[in-house]
Amino acid sequence: MSPIDLLSSFSAWNTHRKAQVQSGNSPSSASGTDSQTLQKAIESLLKGFLEKLIKDLSGQQGSGSSGGSGGGSPSPSPAPSPAPSVSPSPAAAPSSGPSPAPSPGAATPAPAPTPTQAPAPTAAAPTPDPSTITNAPKPSPTPAPPPPTEVGSGGKAPATAPSAAPTPAPSPSTNSAVTKPPANMKVAEPTGVEEVNKPIIVKAGTTYDGQGKLFNAGAGLNGGGTAETQLPMFILEPGASIKNLQFKGGDGIHLLGDAKLDNVHGLQTGDDFVTVDGAENKAVDAQRAGISAKDLPSGPAQVEITNSSFQNSHDKAIQINGDVNLKLQGIYADNIGQLAVTRGGYPITANVDISDSTLQNLKAFTFRFDSKHSTVNISNTDVDGGKTPVNVMAGDPSKMHGAGSVRQSVQTVG
Repeated sequence: MSPIDLLSSFSAWNTHRKAQVQSGNSPSSASGTDSQTLQKAIESLLKGFLEKLIKDLSGQQGSGSSGGSGGGSPSPSPAPSPAPSVSPSPAAAPSSGPSPAPSPGAATPAPAPTPTQAPAPTAAAPTPDPSTITNAPKPSPTPAPPPPTEVGSGGKAPATAPSAAPTPAPSPSTNSAVTKPPANMKVAEPTGVEEVNKPIIVKAGTTYDGQGKLFNAGAGLNGGGTAETQLPMFILEPGASIKNLQFKGGDGIHLLGDAKLDNVHGLQTGDDFVTVDGAENKAVDAQRAGISAKDLPSGPAQVEITNSSFQNSHDKAIQINGDVNLKLQGIYADNIGQLAVTRGGYPITANVDISDSTLQNLKAFTFRFDSKHSTVNISNTDVDGGKTPVNVMAGDPSKMHGAGSVRQSVQTVG
């Protein structure tokens, strides 16, 4: 019999008893035996009802703690209070039950409420054992710390952020930023003036900084008084550099091999401003420098001339007597014969790149190369503001790129 059926039977019997008492038809004391028997039956029914109720409640709470996704305990069904003057036998509650059963004999006589009037007992939900929870949500992993804010991006780097690896310092360079010179460029006033009477030797791998001074050729560089016999003002050993100076007179700067010239300005010369040595020049200049010509490297020299100018010469600015890869950038030339030439009729290969340069008042060709193997690449360079084409004479005109006019050399070799 279900708990509801038991409650219905008990309610019907109680109603019948009240009707008998009110009508005076209640059993007499002689029927006490029947009353005791009936009372025991009621006690047995109540005891069974309470045991089943506690068992059902325990089962409902157990299933709520071990199953389902929400893990909540369902509310137990309402249990009626004990009948008046009835002391049910104690019912042993399971160890996992939510609350103990009423103590025997503790009930106070009171009218038995109907099932709908019975107060619902409050059962404390047991704390679930973590080991029995199968569908419990997994704890969220500890979030990774945010990356450090880059300095300069508008935020501040966290105090615990590791320091950024230091940026290696750039390699020293003799070249400054290169811009195309304007027409009629004026060289700045020198910071001082020095007279030179014997060649200044710039050792291999070193840089000579003129600090903006003007170097004038003295009587010691005349070499007999003719242009072809003048001595050079500077001799650069292979791998040497020179920068930040002006010079006037003598035979300019002689190069024994690789070299860099930056912010170097030739103001006037009777012959050439820069000479790339060939075999004959190397032997003489090596002796002047105090080194052996046999120790000089072979192969074309790697020469770079930037932010420099050449003015006022009846002949060449750059004389090429040996094979060279020549880079010219940011060059200004005014009132000179030609910018660069190879020794006439010799199989000398010159590979030249010129860019961002301004030339004016040239007396002849910009370049004159007799070897069929020489090449020229010209970009962002003009003569007389574009009024005069960039004229080139070459052993192989097809290897001259960017020129306005190219002529076949009359001394083609190779």
